[in-house]
Amino acid sequence: MSFVDDYALTRSSVFKTLIGLFILIAVVNIMVIRQVYINSDAFHRQQLTKQLNDEILEFSYVAKQSKEEVEKLLQAKRASETPFYYRVIEHIDPPLNQQYYPVSTLPLNSTHVAIGKTHQLQIGVDAKTVEAFRQSLIPIVFSGIILPVAMMLIAALLFTLLILKRLERVNQAMNRVLCGERDVKIAVSKQDDEFDILAIHLNFMIEQMAKNESTLKSLTVGMAHDMRTPMARLKLRLEDVLAHNDLTPSQQDQFSACHDELELILSLFNSMLEIAKLNSGQLTIETEAVDLGRVAQDALDFISPLAEQKHQSLLFRQDQACTVVGDPSLLFRAVFNLIENAVKYTPEHGQVEVIIDHFGVVVADSGIGISDSDKLHVCRPMYRADKSRSEHGNGLGLSLVDAVVHRHNAHLILRDNTPGLRARIYFDS
Repeated sequence: MSFVDDYALTRSSVFKTLIGLFILIAVVNIMVIRQVYINSDAFHRQQLTKQLNDEILEFSYVAKQSKEEVEKLLQAKRASETPFYYRVIEHIDPPLNQQYYPVSTLPLNSTHVAIGKTHQLQIGVDAKTVEAFRQSLIPIVFSGIILPVAMMLIAALLFTLLILKRLERVNQAMNRVLCGERDVKIAVSKQDDEFDILAIHLNFMIEQMAKNESTLKSLTVGMAHDMRTPMARLKLRLEDVLAHNDLTPSQQDQFSACHDELELILSLFNSMLEIAKLNSGQLTIETEAVDLGRVAQDALDFISPLAEQKHQSLLFRQDQACTVVGDPSLLFRAVFNLIENAVKYTPEHGQVEVIIDHFGVVVADSGIGISDSDKLHVCRPMYRADKSRSEHGNGLGLSLVDAVVHRHNAHLILRDNTPGLRARIYFDS
């Protein structure tokens, strides 16, 4: 039962409904068993009353014959297994009473039969017989209550676990989809029940999402690829125009601004194409031993002027040497992007710390951080956690980092630094 814990079981609506239903059935069952017990005891006492009346008639008939016949019958009765007791009593007052006694009076009352003029025979129900019958009913009563309740509880538990097990498979598959995994399929059994119908619908939804995402990516990459060439030509023409000396200062500023904006758009398209090639495996990467400590120091040297403008402190610490096999250029860009983001989203007089250990590189800052909901999406292209767009950027920095990291069989892990963000590039080996 490792697929479900106590919390999941106790919050299950199926389990609560079954328990409520079984409690109701158990209460009804207890009431029925109790009534059966009362009726059985009453029936038993009625039978004893009938037998007592028969005993009275038998001894009354024998007593009319002779005292010796009564003694013989009494000896025979005592020698056999009988639910009654017999006592010979002398001089009993008040007068004899041989009438039928109600069930409710047994075994507190008894009946007397006259034997001659000086003796009477007292016949009564043995209390041990009534108690023995009641004791014999107790195991039956308890088994009739405990066994059905135990079986119902076990059935409720097993049925709930079966339902939760099948739901857990669906939840695990959907969590994999939410975490970005593709080609996820939920198993469909041959039972053709409601869970299989749900799995078929979810599989269809996952396929449609994958198709839509693939179509969108193809469209985006295609547009970036097709538009890059005419924009590159337009950039060259602007550079030719800027090279002429007959432009007025105002025209020079306008054309320069257009050139910078076009440069930014081309950089955006190039980054999108590079990320797409990295994710698809079309981009060939170099494989050589790379010292991440050296890479991080080079990245810090490049970013330090920006940090100085914001009066930030850049700290570097190498706890352990870390050498990995990969493309030094791509790894530098990944580390640089992490440090650049940390500097960009950390306020003035803040602190950015870069740590190298055996598992990779950590970049920790004291900036605005990333919310838990945004952590799931910040690695998607064009997604920006800064909704106000207060900082310059295109939302491709972490996407490129994530693509580079995955090509090197590593992981990008984002955690809170309270305050700020703690980003780690983790290498398994």
